[in-house]
Amino acid sequence: MENLVARIENVAEKILQVILQDSPPKIANSVDMIRGHERGTLCSVYKHCSDNMSGQCSNSLNYDVIRMLVRGNQSSHCLCLHLCDGSSEFQVYSKKGWLSFFPEKGALVVTAGDQTQMLSDGHYKDVIGRPIFKGEKEDCISMAFLYSPPNKKSNFQNSGERTISLGLQVLLAMILTLVCHVLIYV
Repeated sequence: MENLVARIENVAEKILQVILQDSPPKIANSVDMIRGHERGTLCSVYKHCSDNMSGQCSNSLNYDVIRMLVRGNQSSHCLCLHLCDGSSEFQVYSKKGWLSFFPEKGALVVTAGDQTQMLSDGHYKDVIGRPIFKGEKEDCISMAFLYSPPNKKSNFQNSGERTISLGLQVLLAMILTLVCHVLIYV
């Protein structure tokens, strides 16, 4: 899995370089601003139901749209790379509506994310995509990788960040309360 993610990140980095190659200098410099906003590549695995349950699957279209919109808003990313080998159709949703096309077998489908829309100054639009598997007798699986460029700066600043657990926060609050009571009454 690590090898797959490394290869996907390598492909995504090359695609992003091509997309931003002709960008104005002010936009090209803002790549550093978004780098590291979401660290790493997020991998999502989806199970698609077989054709035997097509009635049930078609009823879930509204649910899928809502799920995709929520997922897209939760994870800020530059590119989404879809591995959907064997899909009979691929649907892309943008603010203008649905667009469908038929990818070739073994194709890697790339969709632009919100960070790419910002970096391209609106030239590339943020879209959400999903594969459609029709005529399959078994359940199918697809994968989507949400890619954001890594932070170029060293993680020197980030290494100082620490998360304080809820238990430690409660303990600290109790200690501070006791200290305040002691200081007030002494």
